[in-house]
Amino acid sequence: MNPAQAFLDVCKTTPERLAIVERGGKNIDRGTLLRRVYGLANHLRSQGIQKGDRILIQVPPGIDLTITVLAVMWIGGVVVLLEGGVGDTVYLNRAEKVKPKWLIVHSTLLWIHRIPGARTMLSWFEIAVPPLPKATTTIQLTPKILKTESQPNVGTVFHQEDDALIVFTGGTTKTPKCVRFGCVALEHFLTHIHHVVGQRQIESFLADTPPQVLYALKMGYTAYINKGQKKKRALSMLTFIEQGSIDACFTSPYLWMELIRMGKLRTLPASLHTILLGSAPVTRDFLQKLTAFTSKGTSVISIYGMTEVGIIGYIDAAHKISWQGDGDLVGEIVPGVQVTLKDVHPQTKVGEICVQSPSLYRGYLGRHPRGNASLSTGDLGKWTNVNGRIMMVLAGRLKDMIIRNGFNLYPQTYETQILTTLRQQGGADLVRQCAMVGVWNPERADEDVILFVEWASDKRQDAKWLLSVSTRVCGIQAQPDYCFGLRQFPVTGRQNKLDKKALRHKASLLLQRDPDGGYQHG
Repeated sequence: MNPAQAFLDVCKTTPERLAIVERGGKNIDRGTLLRRVYGLANHLRSQGIQKGDRILIQVPPGIDLTITVLAVMWIGGVVVLLEGGVGDTVYLNRAEKVKPKWLIVHSTLLWIHRIPGARTMLSWFEIAVPPLPKATTTIQLTPKILKTESQPNVGTVFHQEDDALIVFTGGTTKTPKCVRFGCVALEHFLTHIHHVVGQRQIESFLADTPPQVLYALKMGYTAYINKGQKKKRALSMLTFIEQGSIDACFTSPYLWMELIRMGKLRTLPASLHTILLGSAPVTRDFLQKLTAFTSKGTSVISIYGMTEVGIIGYIDAAHKISWQGDGDLVGEIVPGVQVTLKDVHPQTKVGEICVQSPSLYRGYLGRHPRGNASLSTGDLGKWTNVNGRIMMVLAGRLKDMIIRNGFNLYPQTYETQILTTLRQQGGADLVRQCAMVGVWNPERADEDVILFVEWASDKRQDAKWLLSVSTRVCGIQAQPDYCFGLRQFPVTGRQNKLDKKALRHKASLLLQRDPDGGYQHG
């Protein structure tokens, strides 16, 4: 078994069909993609990469990244993908935790690093260029190498216990979670996605993330690559839709809310017949706004899932909009996934959602193997009967996590770094502590990130300065939306533990929002 085999088999069936299309017209057919994967695989083998080597990939999303991922898997390497735009310290800490033996970096990124100030300038345009990790063997990929084609060659055989992919999902502590996937889990991961969308007559699929390109390729679609940040990304998606290029897409709600907020969204063409929504809470209010613009025949599907397991549940927008109960209705559980509730409250029937599935990760790097243990999600849920169908309702979250723009942000990953930098920049007696919380923004159907600082003395700085310093620490993806200073943080319990619930309430009042307007109330 090889994790790349299923994707390459699809390319063999209809080699003349377009596999991937990027903005600006750059594209590649399946046959050429297949030959370039084989060509790059030969090159990587000649460099000495062996089965089980961890390989960090720094290649811009699109055709080149897809070729690189498949080639690494084909020769038995373990693909390591790290999220960019999280700040240099977090990125480098994650790279150090994985300890990749190889770094595959695109030549364009190398040139950016060689030009003084280039990375900083690009960050002004919301273009995140990751830092280069230390103590790794660097293989420089040039366009010539990526375009080298070769005839079929034999792929390396993976065993069930072998890692195939490593990604980060963050964590509620300062140490982020490093998720390991094996071959079998990836296969079932894709099978569950196919269950949700596979029966739809999809030809061209907007891929909003690099993994979604692989989803599209596996299911026989042509993948159209969405690029950019925030407004640019939303407008890129809209261009593909209005051109009639795509008939399905998988995005986060924030892209649609950006278009609505900018007044750019009009009645969507009937050619867009499937919209998948994930990576953030999908509220009834948001779905009502979105479906007001969709064609009558367009199916809008909300997905509930996690990095460690993939899709858990799904629901059609019409059912979610018409449901009037408390909490966030996330729908039916995908066949093959088993969900149980732990520590159920006898009156509310609410308990922690635990998941068992063949698509589950192998474990977290540096921790004991998962074995047969279920995934404790940290989400609270309960069962409900909707027109004779048993569905799951989310009732809140145990984990201290913020989801913004489809990105999972874990505050404790950043709070210590921000505090250290604020003291370095403004003096040791400036700030006593800091905390990040998420507050629901109904206009964007997404969370805002709020940074609070507790002043250590009468010496203070303004919010603009706080935002500037914290943004340099956090990077594009995790930078705060608002900063506030307080004389004293609220605490709770006999141990005077920081009361983040009270901070979220305080933030809502300062932003003149409904303190009870969170997504969990739909």
